Amino acid sequence: MEGLDGSSYKSNPHTDVKVRFFPEERAGSVTASDGTEVKTYRTKTHIDIWAYLLPDAVLLSDGTVLDAWKTDLFGTTYQTRDGTELLREDAPSGPEHHHVGGIEKSFDDLSEAAKPRVAEFYEKQGRLYDLQAQLERAWAAYQEDPDGFSSFFVSQDSWPAAFSEQIFYFRTDLNQTVSGNTVQQTTLCAAFDRETGANIPLADLFLCPEEEIGKRLLDLAEADSTGPADPAVKAHMEAAFRLEFLTFSQDSLELTFPPGSLSGQEHTHLVSAAFTGDCRALLQPWAVPVPSPSHS
Repeated sequence: MEGLDGSSYKSNPHTDVKVRFFPEERAGSVTASDGTEVKTYRTKTHIDIWAYLLPDAVLLSDGTVLDAWKTDLFGTTYQTRDGTELLREDAPSGPEHHHVGGIEKSFDDLSEAAKPRVAEFYEKQGRLYDLQAQLERAWAAYQEDPDGFSSFFVSQDSWPAAFSEQIFYFRTDLNQTVSGNTVQQTTLCAAFDRETGANIPLADLFLCPEEEIGKRLLDLAEADSTGPADPAVKAHMEAAFRLEFLTFSQDSLELTFPPGSLSGQEHTHLVSAAFTGDCRALLQPWAVPVPSPSHS
């Protein structure tokens, strides 16, 4: 666990930890310093320290101090001094830690030269959110309605999305609470040369000019019945289109319009174009993903 290991704990033990173990048998009880009786157990395996406290981890703008419980698997939980949980953060995870069902290859299938360059790209990308701002928002929501408050959540994962003979596509999903129990997802896609690890601009993957990509994809989405047929709505989407809205999967190209990108739309709007002949013809031949096994 980052920040804590068995050796350091043995040399400087402290009580602000959460532990778990598999008891072999009951072993009586001991008397605590306040006189209460505490059950004891015996284990023949090990005791797992799965969380430890970081006191005074965050200072909010109004002077409120938050503690944090840090774990090895479930990120960090931020709470008030009285134990009220405000936010759980799953630390950003790079693509080297993910294998995805239905995608035959992973980060491990990049060349040895490519791996460090791709890892460096995501290390430099860093957090796509402002943790302090998220905590301030959570604290404000709690103060407004303590009884109805639900802990906020934020996570960021980068994982394999698709691959061709020459290109590997990774996507980053950012999930964050926007209000109440509503979590908003933002998706970014990046393409890399499988041999060199060079990041390939998404516009370079297409045969048509960059300014035509949005219109051409929306035409294909309309043909697939996932895009709008209304000319006015379609024109609105075309004007709002940005390359960062584009995501590659094994079998289709997806356009994700986030909240606020389309006037009158409070939620994410998704359209897609399957990799049929017309869609494949938009791309450089070396950029067309290998179809998933179920569609090959």
